[in-house]
Amino acid sequence: MLGDTIVALASPPGPGARAILRLSGPAAVAAVAGVFAPPPGRVRGVVDGLVRWRDAAVPAFAMVMPGPGSFTGEDVVELHVPGSPLLVELLLQAIVGSEPELGIRRALPGEFTRRAFDHGRLDLAQAEGVLRLVHAESMADAAAGLSWLHGGLAAAVAALRGELQDALATIESGLDFTDDETGAVHAADWQPKLQAARARAAALLAALPAATSGGELLLAGAANAGKSALVNALAGRTAVLVDGTAGTTRDLLRVEIGDGVVLWDAPGDLEQPAAIDRVALDLRNRLGGRGAAALLVIDPERPHVSLPPLPVVAVIWTKADRGVPAPAVELPAVPQFVVSATTGAGLAPLRAFLRDQCTGGPVPGSPIRACLAAVAAALSAAAVRMAPELAAVDLQGALAALDGIAGHHSPEDLLDRIFGRFCLGK
Repeated sequence: MLGDTIVALASPPGPGARAILRLSGPAAVAAVAGVFAPPPGRVRGVVDGLVRWRDAAVPAFAMVMPGPGSFTGEDVVELHVPGSPLLVELLLQAIVGSEPELGIRRALPGEFTRRAFDHGRLDLAQAEGVLRLVHAESMADAAAGLSWLHGGLAAAVAALRGELQDALATIESGLDFTDDETGAVHAADWQPKLQAARARAAALLAALPAATSGGELLLAGAANAGKSALVNALAGRTAVLVDGTAGTTRDLLRVEIGDGVVLWDAPGDLEQPAAIDRVALDLRNRLGGRGAAALLVIDPERPHVSLPPLPVVAVIWTKADRGVPAPAVELPAVPQFVVSATTGAGLAPLRAFLRDQCTGGPVPGSPIRACLAAVAAALSAAAVRMAPELAAVDLQGALAALDGIAGHHSPEDLLDRIFGRFCLGK
């Protein structure tokens, strides 16, 4: 949330010559002063010094970028230290835990870029450019990411918006008058503008990448459906607390289960949540959208089905060792798995599915693609309208869909889905 200070490893994890710890927020400079000497001031520049923890000290330097002229629009400090994973983790613990009153916490995936968006430093098209650049697998992908980051996609969307507005203005200029006054606008006057907009929207859709780098998956379902036990079984370790009491899980817990698969264990739905349960569920609903998609986990003995705001990519029936058959759930084209965290039954095919789902796949869930697809659908509908007033409604819908890319009226769950596809530290 804005107002606090976040920290994360901003360089690739693992050993290396250098590692970068990035902080953003009002207490960034003060937090760095607790582990770095000499204490940096709130002045843009590079400070050579030492990072200290316990009785050890190693050479490092700090880059100070005061807001609002930083990437996030807040005070940003980067610590460049030797690339020892142990050193990095110790420093992270020291920064987060040294002075609780500073309110420093570890960043969520994509939170630095989200703050840049919230402070007007980036629009959503540029944020997608950052994501595409980070995950670029070819020079073409990298070039496209740089183009989007520097406004290329935003400029193309602005041109499309202009064409839509021209067509809509032409239609509406004739809707305010009767044939006895200035005369209605004929289709020949606005259809060419509409066709130009359709061609531009199709070109933008064709330019989007055909595959995504994958994403992290949220476990959704009722309380005590077996989500936490499933996470532990897939991870092969006790990663989260499991208890038979409904509502045990109250935090949103990120668990890496191997092979690039990351799951979020979340509080389950309760019929009568207590006050603390409602707080946990509110947190789940606010942050759960950072997942790329959801896995719907259902106990066949109590088949509660409540669809999350994210797209559901699979249904998982738990507790197969109890012998209760799984009822039918109407989710077309969504695979269903029957598993047991106790015996391990069904886990192998589920692991294979999760590996494919998290490490790559088609992009229908891309918010930018979804917005452009909505524009294309609205323009297709408008193109066959005989009544101009109906075509005007379609064009207004297309313009509203474009607002999702420009960020003018983007709903919170859309923003969470966009930035949740980033990695930590970005």
